[in-house]
Amino acid sequence: MTAREQLIKAIETLPESQVAEVLAYINQVIADEGKTTEKDSDSQGYFDDNWWNNLSEFTPDFLEVREQPQLPAREDIFA
Repeated sequence: MTAREQLIKAIETLPESQVAEVLAYINQVIADEGKTTEKDSDSQGYFDDNWWNNLSEFTPDFLEVREQPQLPAREDIFA
């Protein structure tokens, strides 16, 4: 299945309330295509302005400690 076919299938399953948002995003990508210069092949994917602007909403202590909690002790079922 091509990327176009996958996109069409995904759009067909969206609730109507999200279709307009997806269309606006696609139109933004199309508009930005003419403005951008050729990118390196290893450059990151496209992120819209909302994503970048919301980075400032995270507090400095966000994920400061990246430790997994201890798992509760459980009976060994494979013994």
